[in-house]
Amino acid sequence: MRKRSFAVFTLAFFLAATAVGGCGKKPADQEAAAAKVAVEVARVTRGNIAQPARVTGTVQAGTTVNVTAATPGKLKSVLVHVGDRVSRGQIIAELEDDDAAARLAQAQAGLDQARTAPAQAEAGIKQAEARLKQAEVQAQLDEANFQRTQALFDSGAASQQQLDAARTAAAASKENLEILRGALEAARASLASSQAQIATAEAAVRQAQVALDNCYIKAPVDGVVAARLLEPGETAQGAVVTLVTTGDLQVEINVTEEDINYLQVGKKVSVEVPAAGNKALEGSVASSSPAADKSTRLYSVKVAIPDAPAEVKPGMAATVVFQTREVQNALLVPKNAVVNRSGQSIVYTVVDGKAMGQVVTTGIDDGRNIEILKGLNEGTTIIVKGQDFVNESQPVQIVNGGPQA
Repeated sequence: MRKRSFAVFTLAFFLAATAVGGCGKKPADQEAAAAKVAVEVARVTRGNIAQPARVTGTVQAGTTVNVTAATPGKLKSVLVHVGDRVSRGQIIAELEDDDAAARLAQAQAGLDQARTAPAQAEAGIKQAEARLKQAEVQAQLDEANFQRTQALFDSGAASQQQLDAARTAAAASKENLEILRGALEAARASLASSQAQIATAEAAVRQAQVALDNCYIKAPVDGVVAARLLEPGETAQGAVVTLVTTGDLQVEINVTEEDINYLQVGKKVSVEVPAAGNKALEGSVASSSPAADKSTRLYSVKVAIPDAPAEVKPGMAATVVFQTREVQNALLVPKNAVVNRSGQSIVYTVVDGKAMGQVVTTGIDDGRNIEILKGLNEGTTIIVKGQDFVNESQPVQIVNGGPQA
């Protein structure tokens, strides 16, 4: 389109030159004016250039996840459809939960009841401690009375009957003291038992809660629903839904031995997906095969596109663009400035208002500029528009990019 527009401009320039010549120039002057071709020029510059390579591959899902129920059960509902985006932790299906809810309620009631036992046990401990304290005082009194009666008996002031009664009372107090000590230990054991029962009841509640939670099937990762495998009323014994992760879409390509060393893991590349708008997406090399396939002699490379938009889907064709050979401080000209004449690469320079073809040797190009290995010098004025319409030594009219001829 640009060449066509420029050709129209050149034709207009010829007509204008002819008209002007007809108004007062001599025939020779008219011929010279008419022969001039309008051109745009630029200068040969130096800069860095890298040659891109383009390899087509296929978008793949980074991970496929089959979502299953933690415990078998009858499906109550499936809350997602194929193509839906889901977030990690989102409920995507439900099992019948009536039994699980009832078991949780029962376990909670058992826990509530168990929590009342420690208070009762603590009250029993306090009572046992009070009784023991009284018994200890009584035992001390009865022992003192027995010792006093024994002294009186030894001096003849107390009878045998009195001594036996005092001895019996002291022995009974000691026996009662041991009984009450045992009762206190039993009360303390009852407290420990009630606390253990609470722990058991709490475990039962947690287990019942897990069983109820398992009735709600959740997405383990962010992704897109690729398949809905079961419907409400069916028994969930296997996968219910298949997800594909979207945060780690990859493009798999196969490259030649000339390109594989330009694709080290971590290298930044550009990815174009025509079906998703063909915008350049940022990617990076995720893996690079250390050996070529024996049959194709190509190397497998996977490129991650972590920020791919929703329009990019597994199975789509994609083109990976990456830089290969790079040259620093190269002589550069616009790629379209190089024309082919009889099998030779020619760049037209402007010398004394005339187009002079210069045979050049070219190097790499990046699609816009091309490297000149031989034939031009930095700063040389070259034709960058109109070069397809000039011949050797043809007069030119510079209309943009340099001094007027």
